[in-house]
Amino acid sequence: MTLENALIVPWGEGRKRGISRPAGVYDAQGVYQQLSQCFRNTSAATTTEPKGPVPEAEDELKGTWLFGGLLYQHFGHALLESTSRLWARSVMPEVENVAFLMKKQVNRPRRFTDPMAPMIDMFAGGIGKLAGIKAPTRVERLVLAPQGFGTGDMIAGSPEFRAHIHKVLADRVKPEGPEKIYISRTELYSKRGRYFAEDRIEALLKAEGYHIYHPQTHDLEAQAAQYAAAHTIISSDNSALHMAAFFARPDSRLAIIQRRPADVLDDYLTQYQWFARMQINVMDALNGRYYQFDGAGQSNELYAELDFPTLGRKLVEAGYINDTTGWTAPGPEVIEAERRLLSEKLGIEIRLAEISHEA
Repeated sequence: MTLENALIVPWGEGRKRGISRPAGVYDAQGVYQQLSQCFRNTSAATTTEPKGPVPEAEDELKGTWLFGGLLYQHFGHALLESTSRLWARSVMPEVENVAFLMKKQVNRPRRFTDPMAPMIDMFAGGIGKLAGIKAPTRVERLVLAPQGFGTGDMIAGSPEFRAHIHKVLADRVKPEGPEKIYISRTELYSKRGRYFAEDRIEALLKAEGYHIYHPQTHDLEAQAAQYAAAHTIISSDNSALHMAAFFARPDSRLAIIQRRPADVLDDYLTQYQWFARMQINVMDALNGRYYQFDGAGQSNELYAELDFPTLGRKLVEAGYINDTTGWTAPGPEVIEAERRLLSEKLGIEIRLAEISHEA
């Protein structure tokens, strides 16, 4: 849908509820456009129709623009939600400019749009201008496209989104890097959850021919090249796997070592099935002991212990490694030393928590 003289409202009247806020697009007659509503998944809207009268425009954009939805700085949400309308570039390649709602109220949007430009450019197949809308803005010509990707029941992506992504990434990304990698969290900020003794996993997998990979230390282009080159990946469940899924093939292999209780893997299983027609090997070797710091509010901030003998056995059975030698349980003093070190880095005590394996 193409609108002449559309109005983008980034912060409308009405109540903010959880992850959702009043925002969206109006046509020249002041009619709210449902197609501009943004979603995490079909059960969780991130924008809703504003209340009250349509606000007056405070800014303007000349030319033709694609409405991109919400622009996130969080890698995972940006990958799944901020790229979700870019498939329209395959249908209308002449529309190179993209306008986004900002996730937060900011005075200088470019501080946030500039760092995200490489991702938007890659997944759009090239862009012209990138605009962050901070106030009601009149747009000379605005293209609205349905959201084609997200989390939960939107993780499979629409056929148009999948076709677009496969085409533009195949055109732009040259495979470069080892064929067997382990995606590690050992160099992440301490608040990011993980399992203890991961450095032991790194050493054991390195001996099996795996390259230890830290995605956050590479730019987006290098990450894409590495995932395009990788045939076999072992990793905990993390946002990097959503990126790797775009480059996976039916004969690719992925083992996810579960790092937290509860059912958090459905998105990965579905995404890899629909984007690559492949099955994932899930390695549940959690031993039931979890740690967290005061104020931690989500499973992503949990620290877990693993049953190393079980993990080694499962990796051998699935054909990812050849030998279980060395896959022995780290002593309690090893876990305690790492707990203390992470607590010091974080500045908050990480304590043993009462959490069920089925939480």
